[in-house]
Amino acid sequence: MNKNNLSIKKIHSSFKNYLEISKPRSVALLYFTSLVAILIASSIYGYDLKKIILISVAVILGVMGANATTNYIDRKIDAIMERTKKRAIASGRINPAVKGLVFAIVFIIAGIALAAYINWISAIFLFLGFFDSAIIYNGLTKRKSKFNILYGSFAGGFPVLIGWTAISSGKISLLTIIMFLFVIIWTPAHIWSLAYFYKEDYKKANIPMLPVFLNERQNHFLIASLNVLMIIAATFLWYFYKLSLIYLIITSIFGIALITISIIMIVKSSRNFAWILFKLSSPYLGIVFLLLLIEFLWYAKI
Repeated sequence: MNKNNLSIKKIHSSFKNYLEISKPRSVALLYFTSLVAILIASSIYGYDLKKIILISVAVILGVMGANATTNYIDRKIDAIMERTKKRAIASGRINPAVKGLVFAIVFIIAGIALAAYINWISAIFLFLGFFDSAIIYNGLTKRKSKFNILYGSFAGGFPVLIGWTAISSGKISLLTIIMFLFVIIWTPAHIWSLAYFYKEDYKKANIPMLPVFLNERQNHFLIASLNVLMIIAATFLWYFYKLSLIYLIITSIFGIALITISIIMIVKSSRNFAWILFKLSSPYLGIVFLLLLIEFLWYAKI
């Protein structure tokens, strides 16, 4: 193999490592919630392609940078946990680890700068999302409080606010707040399902996630209650904004699936059903937001 091939292979490997610490699936889901807000706001305040592109790039860079920062902060505990020990920084594929932090900071600064170019309120929300995720959650509370994800749940909702305010020149509607709150409710339901499935892993790393402290029945009822709360929020949107029957039917089908699995988890006390809830919760969030986009672009009025 010649030097050029070796160089290309090394570049490709490095690219994959840095892409990995940015968590592309997380970026895609959170950007989608932001895009829904961007497009609904555009249908009200007018479509500006330049704004849509720039704020989209800003959100993507910001979420990538926040995720990479959390990978750097968590590198030592990631190396202990079976689920995370192969991550690029924890495993040493990015070495020294500070390279990952530099990558993260560059992306965060670029994202905030782009958002600020459009609207300073959007830039503030982007910074707050990063601060809540990387500093409040991963840096300060993840290792100290059993309620850590409740402090960090706001970060997941900020892309909605970033996208909406960029298009609306800083204005926020009731719909924006409800969408923001929906993601906040979704976050602990999603994370605690994962934490319960990997309960022993979190114990080994001495991470005080709430499911580590609860008994099985308490944990199952907690996760089930959060799923019910999400379904209530989705149904409230249908009722309050007079959305279509199609919206209600589709969200109800997924809602019934969530509730059914939650009940089975309570009855059988099986960890595997927590994993199923974890895997199902992201598509549920995506579908609710997709339906909201369709409804408000073609049918409903705010």
